[in-house]
Amino acid sequence: MKDKFIGEWTLISMTNEKSDGTITYPNSQNVKGLLLYTKNNTMSAQLGNFNRNKFISNDFRFGTNEEIIPAFNGYISYFGTYEINEEKQYIIHHIEMSLFPNWIGTKVKRYFEFIDDSLILRATAISENGISVIPTLTWKRRN
Repeated sequence: MKDKFIGEWTLISMTNEKSDGTITYPNSQNVKGLLLYTKNNTMSAQLGNFNRNKFISNDFRFGTNEEIIPAFNGYISYFGTYEINEEKQYIIHHIEMSLFPNWIGTKVKRYFEFIDDSLILRATAISENGISVIPTLTWKRRN
């Protein structure tokens, strides 16, 4: 099973399935993503809105709050190691470093499914304004 994960993956779609059956596509037309899995159990994930506004300064350390907040909210990245549970069809990302500091040292569980050359990862349900939502990301293998 591990060999199916190894390689580079490009994000092709993002959906949120709500408990009422509604499916939404959260800004997925403006999002690019790259997911990497290596043979030595290292992984990296990066997703971001490619239409983010540029900073006035070319030095990221000198952004204003008005520049930093939307830039931060439009991007997520993390890396670490991973383990696969074939029987229950989930993968756990052990996050060593993340743009979002609260994720550092945590584990992220994703249920997986392979369809042709696509990898589908489903998060566990989260609550969004009292409604249960399951985020799903579909990745296509890069050649």
